[in-house]
Amino acid sequence: MDPGPDIEAPHHHRTGRAWLDISLGVTAVTISLVSLLLSIGNGDAMKQLVAANSWPFVSVGVGNRDEQGGKTLRIVAQNKGVGPAKIETLEVFYKGQAMADSHALIHAILGPAEADVQVPFGESAFVGDVLASKETTIVMSLQGGKIAPADLEKLAAGTANMGFRTCYCSVFNECWVSDRTRGISPPALVKTCPTPKTPFNL
Repeated sequence: MDPGPDIEAPHHHRTGRAWLDISLGVTAVTISLVSLLLSIGNGDAMKQLVAANSWPFVSVGVGNRDEQGGKTLRIVAQNKGVGPAKIETLEVFYKGQAMADSHALIHAILGPAEADVQVPFGESAFVGDVLASKETTIVMSLQGGKIAPADLEKLAAGTANMGFRTCYCSVFNECWVSDRTRGISPPALVKTCPTPKTPFNL
């Protein structure tokens, strides 16, 4: 049986000029490297764009007026970013001291002389919860109807001496610490959320 015509293996055509062949080879390699670098750069840019479109910005603050304009004490959290935020930790400070819970906060503001006073308040889940973009939640607030006016006055005034520190993460597990214990400062990017010495328990 006739095996048919021989098929020659493909090979690169040469110009016959060594310097031109080398230049063409270097040019081809250079173009390949540039294309690879551009591809990597585009991939990084896309990752940054996706991360930017999922960036949370959680702010925890305090208010001393209710919807009717009456005096109160409330802790409010808001996600001002464009992506959801998982809340990992919350710390609440009064005059620089970390408070263990709402009872400790209220008694610290009212002082030792009124340690037995029962002040009604309400709380909502915060740590471990997910705060959607533009969502606002009231973390803790007084139930002012049964609070003596003098105590309510103290509690409302006490908001001026409160500070907050919270750590939250994005859907890509990028985490930030928002520290508002000494004024307002931008959140700091961290690898993982640190464990608070005295977490605020709700």
